[in-house]
Amino acid sequence: MTEQHDSIILNFVVRVLLVPFIFVFGLYVLVHGEASPGGGFQAGAIVAAGLVLARLTAGAEHGESRLSTGVLVWLASAGITIYLVTGIVPMLMGASYLDYGVLPLEWFNAVAGHERTNRAMGIFIVEAGIFMGVFSVLVIMYDHLTQRLSDD
Repeated sequence: MTEQHDSIILNFVVRVLLVPFIFVFGLYVLVHGEASPGGGFQAGAIVAAGLVLARLTAGAEHGESRLSTGVLVWLASAGITIYLVTGIVPMLMGASYLDYGVLPLEWFNAVAGHERTNRAMGIFIVEAGIFMGVFSVLVIMYDHLTQRLSDD
């Protein structure tokens, strides 16, 4: 389960066809999460499934060298921090926790060149934090489960 498979066809299909499609679909679910079904949790689970699939076919050593557990822990911590800061900033401005409407995000409209409400941008920031946390934790769980199996 943690060794690389010798099948050239399997490696080609996974690396070239499946994993890039899974990653793009996961990012699509993330970007459209505030306006349609989906969001950070679903996108994080989809992208983590793509990375786990790549690690299943490439082997544990190859996957660990690309994205180590230390980097994943940092990403999970950053995702939780983004979620908390996005929730606490409105409280400091006198609003409720996670009240995106009061976030000072007017600068984004000038940079992006189109009009988005503060509420939509706030939701996207929270969804991005959730995405980072879910993606990282699911891949860390897979790494720990396969490590325990390979040690036996």
